[in-house]
Amino acid sequence: MGSRYRSYKLFPWLMICCLALSSCSGSIPVQPKTAETTLPPVVSKYTPPIGDAALEYTGEVTLFLPRLDSLRLASITQTIPLSAAKPQAENVVRALLAHEGNNSVSSVGGHIKLALYGANPVEISRDVVTVNLAASALQLERKAFFLACQAITNTLTSLPGIHYVNILVMDRAIGLDIAGTLPMGGLSRSVGEDVGALYEQLLSQRVKTGEDPTARGLTSLVTLYFPLALLDGIMPEARSISFDSQSPSDMVIHLLKELATGPQQIGRSPALPGLSEQLVARPELMDAPDGGGKLIVLRYAQNFDEMIAGLELNRATLMASICYTLSTFIPGVSGIQIYIGQDRVQNVLVRDSVNEVAILFNNAIQHRADYAAFLMDLGTLYLSSLDNKNLVQVERPMPYYLTKNPRALLLELAKGPLTFDSVASHPLMNLGALKDSDLVGFAINDYTLLVNFAPTFALVGQGFPPQQDRLLAYGLVNTLSSISRIRRVCFFVAGEWPKDFSGEIQWAGDFYMNMGLVR
Repeated sequence: MGSRYRSYKLFPWLMICCLALSSCSGSIPVQPKTAETTLPPVVSKYTPPIGDAALEYTGEVTLFLPRLDSLRLASITQTIPLSAAKPQAENVVRALLAHEGNNSVSSVGGHIKLALYGANPVEISRDVVTVNLAASALQLERKAFFLACQAITNTLTSLPGIHYVNILVMDRAIGLDIAGTLPMGGLSRSVGEDVGALYEQLLSQRVKTGEDPTARGLTSLVTLYFPLALLDGIMPEARSISFDSQSPSDMVIHLLKELATGPQQIGRSPALPGLSEQLVARPELMDAPDGGGKLIVLRYAQNFDEMIAGLELNRATLMASICYTLSTFIPGVSGIQIYIGQDRVQNVLVRDSVNEVAILFNNAIQHRADYAAFLMDLGTLYLSSLDNKNLVQVERPMPYYLTKNPRALLLELAKGPLTFDSVASHPLMNLGALKDSDLVGFAINDYTLLVNFAPTFALVGQGFPPQQDRLLAYGLVNTLSSISRIRRVCFFVAGEWPKDFSGEIQWAGDFYMNMGLVR
């Protein structure tokens, strides 16, 4: 009781002291406190890349191989090396041809070891792949050859976006029959069927001994290669075509007529002159001078060049279209020879960024390989919309082997909009602001693409307002994320985290694809 009484007695004195102290507070300087939120620095778990060698990875693919007990195909899965810098198709075909078989399936060629041929053995454009096999494939009996072709086809059409496959041997199409005159044409996926029965069904269309080929029709899947406007390039379109005659000359004329009708799916392909109507003589098939295959000879009127001069293509692009189309379908054809008036076409001029370069033809014979650089596929880019508020997805024709290459895609972005793009857009950055020398290296770490820029990257977005900064970041990220396997992108500048441009976007750390910005 006493202690409690004394505490109550002291309470008024304590209150007086507190009031006195508070009255003096105005004379004591107090540093105002500011509420600041400081994020911890982002710590990188990646090593900034130098060079492009570290873009390899392993992935699981489906291979189709001949069963040992029947003329059917069986699927197996296998982990193989792949690259984030190029299309998967070539690696997949190499893995298929290298497979030695097991207790239920044989190798693709059985006792014949199959291999790829040439500098560009697997071409891919749009939904069409063309595989070029080495001479060992000619040792296969025709049905076994078709079985191998269907195995390659089923394997490739397991990849996203691939629907049709052409098979060549040493740059030449192979006939299905012993005489080598029945075109195999393009192949599509066939799962669960008896491949031997499918072969017999196709073989039933052949011209029999003593039969007039002009009286025998044919329906086949054909790959037509159409020229692109404003660009030295061609792209394929597969379609089913019914021929009234199997005479090689008649089939050539029919293919030229199909080309002249133009594509049904490819944009920006110019109208073609009457490729068959301008012929002054029927196409001729003859033995090639070097003994390697057949030669198609086309003779056009003197004014043929004048007709194509008014179109948005040059002679080289048109010749590439004709050469690729005919040599991919007509069996045994190794080249074409074209006359305009009395003169043989001995060279064509190709446009590059500065000059015109001539492609010269030995003996005026044009080969498929002469035009390999003309084959284009569509690369996916994300550029700024015309009002600079969003991103737009742009499909741009590029050399087919570069459409999945991160270095090539970023350099295409740096070019800004081009006349042959699928849609109109604005550039993400000043034209030429990003050069090849500014790209120090690329690497893939699991599903993350690492991009290391030179210090000059700091100038690319210098002075950008917040929205332009955002579009630049996600234009780069979305473009790179169009590459298979890539789910995240991480940037470096000279091996360090990039500094921010506007403060709106933190460039350090992982970026994910942002389709919410795409109109």
